[in-house]
Amino acid sequence: MSDFLDEFALILASCEKPSRYIGDEFLSANKDFNSAQVRVCFVFPDKYEIGISNFGHKILYHIVNSSDYYMADRAYAPDKDFLRLLSKNGKLLYALESKKPLNLFDFLGFALQYEMSYTTILKLLDSSNIPLFTSQRTNAHPIVFAGGPCAYNPAPLSDFIDLFLIGDGEEVLIEVLDKYKIIKNQSRDKILNELSLIEGVYCPKFQKKTTKRIFIPTKESHPVSSPISHFVSVHDRATVEIRRGCGRLCRFCQSAHTNLPVRERKMNDIISLACDYVRNTGYDEYSLLSLSSNDHTNIEEIIQKLNIHFANSGINVSLPSQRADRFSLKLAKLMQHEKKTTVTIAPEAGSQRMRDVINKNLTQEQILNAVLSCVQSGWDKIKLYFIIGLPFEDDSDVVAIADLIKTINQNCKSRGLKIPLITCSISVFVPKPHTPFCWHGQNKISQIEHKKQLLLSKKSEIKNAKLNFHSPKVSQLEAYFTRAGEEAGRLIYELYKNNSYLDSWEENIDFELYYKTARSIGIDIEKEACKNLNPDDYTPWEIIDTGVNKTWLINEYNKAKLAQSTIPCEVKCSNCGVCFNLKTAKVYDNKVNS
Repeated sequence: MSDFLDEFALILASCEKPSRYIGDEFLSANKDFNSAQVRVCFVFPDKYEIGISNFGHKILYHIVNSSDYYMADRAYAPDKDFLRLLSKNGKLLYALESKKPLNLFDFLGFALQYEMSYTTILKLLDSSNIPLFTSQRTNAHPIVFAGGPCAYNPAPLSDFIDLFLIGDGEEVLIEVLDKYKIIKNQSRDKILNELSLIEGVYCPKFQKKTTKRIFIPTKESHPVSSPISHFVSVHDRATVEIRRGCGRLCRFCQSAHTNLPVRERKMNDIISLACDYVRNTGYDEYSLLSLSSNDHTNIEEIIQKLNIHFANSGINVSLPSQRADRFSLKLAKLMQHEKKTTVTIAPEAGSQRMRDVINKNLTQEQILNAVLSCVQSGWDKIKLYFIIGLPFEDDSDVVAIADLIKTINQNCKSRGLKIPLITCSISVFVPKPHTPFCWHGQNKISQIEHKKQLLLSKKSEIKNAKLNFHSPKVSQLEAYFTRAGEEAGRLIYELYKNNSYLDSWEENIDFELYYKTARSIGIDIEKEACKNLNPDDYTPWEIIDTGVNKTWLINEYNKAKLAQSTIPCEVKCSNCGVCFNLKTAKVYDNKVNS
C-alpha cells in the first residue's frame, strides 16, 4: 500500500474524493495476485459509490474468493478528473486491492445493469490498454465477459465482449474458471470456443442459441460480509436476498420474465444471514432484497423474529418497493419497530384499466388499504412508483394518477388521519426484450411531454404530492439500445471516440452528440425506439433462451390489448413454459420445513 501511495500521491492529491481509488477497505478480500491460478477483476461501469453497493457484484466476489484457486478483485469507473490524471501521468486503470493494471488479469467481468453504461465500458478497456474489439485481442489480453440484465440482448456489445454469462452467475462463473484453468495455454479462439460450450455462456464469435442458467440460492453462496466503503455509498447497509424471481409477471418487467422461476430462501437461513451480516459489518440497517419482498411466504414472521433479535439496538429493516396487496397493518407495524423510513409502493398505473393492461393484478382498494395501513402506523412519507407512456394508454389513464392521489387524501381525511407527504416517481415506459411488451414501441418525446403536462396541470389538486419525472430523452436512448441489433455497436464506438463517458449520469449526456452521431451512420434513434415490431419476425435477443415460450409472450401481448389479466404463477401456473422447458420448478419456503 505504501508503494502505491508513493507512486500515485500526486494523482490522488489532485482529484476529488481520492478515497474512491485507494482500496484497502475494511473487509476486502485482498487475496494474493501472484499465487492465484486464475485472476478475475469485476468491473462496474459506474462510479465507486454506485458499484460498491451492487449486490450481484458482492455475490460473485464472494463466490470467487471462496475458492483456494482463484482471486477476485474490483474496479469501478473513475470520475472524469481521475481518468484524465491517469492518462496525463501515463498510468493504466488498476484494480483496487492488488493495484494491478486491469490488462494483467485473466478475466475482466463487466456488470451490464444499464444501457447508458455501454460507452463507459469501452473507455475503461481503453484506459487499461486492452483492445476494444474482440477480434483484436490475443492470448496476452484478458477475456472480457459480461452479465446482468442487459446481457439478455447481447447484440449491441457483441463486437466488444468475448463472453456473455446469461442468467444466474454463481455456478456458471466457477465452471468457466475451472475450464479455463485447464485450457488456458491453448489459443484464444480455442479457449473461447471451449468456454462457449458451457451452459449459460454465449460467445458472439461462436454463435449458438444459449439457455440461461438457473441457480437455487444456498446459504453458502450468500456473502455475510463485503468491503465497506471509505465514505457513504448509495446503499450503505447489509443486504440479504430472500427471494429470486417474481411470479407476478407484470408485462413491462424484464426482471420478472428473465428470473423465473421463483426461488425462496428458508426463513431460518434468512434470519441467520441477516444477523451474521450485521454483526460482521457493523451496519445499522439491513435490507431484505427481492423483486417482490413481501411476497415471501413467511415475510411477517421473518421480520418479527429479526425485530426480536435486534430489539433496542437501533438496527432497522428496509424492504424494496412492495406489493400493495400483500402490505398488511401487521407488516406496517413490524417495519417501524426501530425507526420509520419512507415506505415505497408501486401501483405503476393510476387507472384500473391500465393496471389490467400491464397485468399488475392490483385494485384501487388494495392500494388504498396499503397506504392507509402505513399512515395509521405513523408513516407520514409515502413513495409511489408510476409509469407513463405504457402500451394502449390514453390521457384519462394518465390523469388517473392524480385521481388516485386525491382518493388517498380523501380517505385519510374521512378517517381523521394526517394526509401524508407523497413522492411520485414517474418513469417512462421502455420496451424490454423477453417481455410481452418487447414488440410495442415507446411514445414519442412529444407525447410524453404532453402526458407530463397533464399531470402537472393537476398539481394544485394534490399539493401534498411531489412529482418527479424521469427524462423522456434518456428513456428514448434506453429504448433504442435495449432492442438494438449489432449495428448499435458502431454507434457505441463512435460515441466513445467522441468522449461519451459515464452517461449513466444524465448531466454527462450530450443528447445532440447521440442523435447527430446516429444520423451520420444511418440510424434514426427516435424511429427505432418508437416503432412497433412484428411479433412473427426474428429479434436480436432471440438467440438467448429464457425458457419462456414466445407463443406465450405473444398471447400475453394480445391479452394486454383487451385489458385482460393473467393470474400470478404463485396462485396458479400461467403455463409460460419455464419450468417445463428448463426442467426446473418453483421453490417456496414451506413453514413446516423452515
